[in-house]
This record gives sequence, C-alpha cells and structure tokens, in this order.
Amino acid sequence: MSADDRMRRERSRAPGRRVHRLLLAGLAAVALVGCGAQSDERDASLPSLLTAGQLGEGWVASDPGDVPLLPGTVAPPCPFEGDIPDVEVVAADSIEIGDEARQLGLNHTVVDLDGADMATAVLDTWATMDCSDSDAEQRPVTGLPDDVFGVELDTVDSDFTQTVLVRVEGSAMSFLVVTGYGAEVIELTQRLAPLI
Repeated sequence: MSADDRMRRERSRAPGRRVHRLLLAGLAAVALVGCGAQSDERDASLPSLLTAGQLGEGWVASDPGDVPLLPGTVAPPCPFEGDIPDVEVVAADSIEIGDEARQLGLNHTVVDLDGADMATAVLDTWATMDCSDSDAEQRPVTGLPDDVFGVELDTVDSDFTQTVLVRVEGSAMSFLVVTGYGAEVIELTQRLAPLI
C-alpha cells in the first residue's frame, strides 16, 4: 500500500475530513458532517478561520461544505462526565487544509452557540471525555495557551495520530483537528494553537 493510499485510509477513520466524522474506528465524531444551513455570508459572530497562507508553502485549503447547525456538531467523540448540554448552534463555518507531501491535514471549525454558559458547558464535556475504550491512547497536548484545551488521540496499532484543540470565547467555540503521522502533528498543533 502506498503512502498516499495509507493516508487516505486513515483520513476516512478520522475527523480531519470534517469536524465530526469518526475520530478513530468506533468513535463518534469531533467534526461536522453532512448537510447544513450555513448562510452564504459568514456570520460576523464567528471566530476567524485559519488560512493556507498562515501555514506556509505546500498547504492547500478546501471548503468542506455546509456545517450542520446541530448539537452533535460540538459533541466530544468519547464518553464524558455529566449531562449532555442542551445547546443551540446559531452559526457555523469550517475549512480543511492539507499538505499531501507531508501527509498532514487539518479541519478548523468555528461555531456560535446560544450563550457563553452553553459554550463553557460544551468545553467541560471535552475536558472530561474518556477515550480509553477506543483503539487510541488519549493524552493531553502540552505547550498550549492557557485558554486552549487540547487532547491527542494516538492510534495504538499505527503511527497515525490526531489532535483536537478547543477554545471558547464568549458564546463562540473554535475546534481544530490536526491529523497525520509522528511528532510533526504535535509540533503543528502547538504552533497553530494561538491562532484559533
């Protein structure tokens, strides 16, 4: 199997293709899947999306399509403590950026919820999720800004890994999923964390 084929196969298991496909086999999503109701004009309340220019040479951006304005778009992929927050997703947008030569990809999704208390409640679900029953080893991402939560899900039977960052600003949330192989994923995640 070529490196390109392997990357495509792993991407199908991961949310880098949209913040709510399977993060790993058997996990529910981080990212946003399917059809949605994003307006043609970007909502002014949404945080800025990353651009390919911010990542440097070799990175290509694509539009993953509309983001569904559904509570599931902000749900963590693994079980968590407490109740499921009763959120309303008011607006959302997403971008995918990839570097085929380095076998790295990312999905950056931003949402605006129906209140800052709801965004904090969603962040709490991410901070308490437990992926120990999955095929990935879960560990925190170190070296992040104080206002960014980050977790790595490292596939047990391969070098494929992914990180998820979550940041809350008022009622807005920013989710960044970085996928690829080896330490480069962590290095890229740490570099991008202050930008989301």
